[in-house]
Amino acid sequence: MSFGGHGGRTRVGTKVKVNVYDLSPANDCLYTVGLGLHHSGVEILGTEWSFASGGGIFESTPKFAPGARFREQIEIGGFEGGQSELNKAISELRNDYGPNDYNLIRKNCNHFANALCWKLLRKTLPGHVNRLADIGMCCSCLLPKKLLENAPVGDPNAPAMGNTTSSGFMVRPGIRAITAQSTTTQPVFTGTGAKLGSASETERQGLLSSWSSKKEESQDDLTDRREKARKAALARLEQRTEQTR
Repeated sequence: MSFGGHGGRTRVGTKVKVNVYDLSPANDCLYTVGLGLHHSGVEILGTEWSFASGGGIFESTPKFAPGARFREQIEIGGFEGGQSELNKAISELRNDYGPNDYNLIRKNCNHFANALCWKLLRKTLPGHVNRLADIGMCCSCLLPKKLLENAPVGDPNAPAMGNTTSSGFMVRPGIRAITAQSTTTQPVFTGTGAKLGSASETERQGLLSSWSSKKEESQDDLTDRREKARKAALARLEQRTEQTR
């Protein structure tokens, strides 16, 4: 067995990692409480595997998902098999994750990533990656069918005009132009993810504190104006009383 090199081959096997992406700016707040609107793909042997409507299971460049923002990479474990074993696992999963099997709540990209990790390592994804979908099971009947059956992130190698996997689940579809030489993407949103205790989180808390202080100052100012108006009214009343005597 070789050690190191491309694909993450180590003494304990080939590293299996899950790349997690943000699908909405709201994740900056949701992530801190163990939630989020996420897309995910399994990276192994230098390739990232994921699942979308229309294309089914597809492979792509690791840490690249059109219209999504990379948040974190989670190492799941070491896979003792090689490319042939991986191909066999992917082939078996295609029976359950076909082009028409996608469902935002019941069978999305995170479900596929979890299934592949289980097949290769008998390990599952951390709960926060797909927790919103699990919660959404309770109200899936209220969501439009079109929303449920379209994946927010599709195969980046598919022709731009022929890819119909954009979804209202996103803020708006990403705009991409794919050529034989290069791939460029205009993401749905920009910026970096924030984790609990990070600089971004501290900055948000500071803004919240500043807003609260300004709100209190505004309330105090309003109280002062009301008191001045009350005293002015009393003064006018006393003046009129003196005039009528």
